[in-house]
Amino acid sequence: MSDPETATSRPLWASVADGFYVGSQDGSFLGYVDRQHDGAWRAFDAASRTVGDFPDHHRAMAAVTEIGAGSDVTGEAEIPGAIR
Repeated sequence: MSDPETATSRPLWASVADGFYVGSQDGSFLGYVDRQHDGAWRAFDAASRTVGDFPDHHRAMAAVTEIGAGSDVTGEAEIPGAIR
């Protein structure tokens, strides 16, 4: 049986404007995703640092969620699915 205090809920993503999503998990801000003029989806962490550009918002959200979950992905690291 799982302990409710150690269980982590799924991330929640909300569309707050056309092409702009914000994410949270367990009451903590994860970051946001913003569609660029060229159609790419730019992902940002909770400190508004760029995570990378992605071909769709699902991949961008996944990257932000992974970073918010305590991954070691920072700076210029290779992020799966990112557009280079």
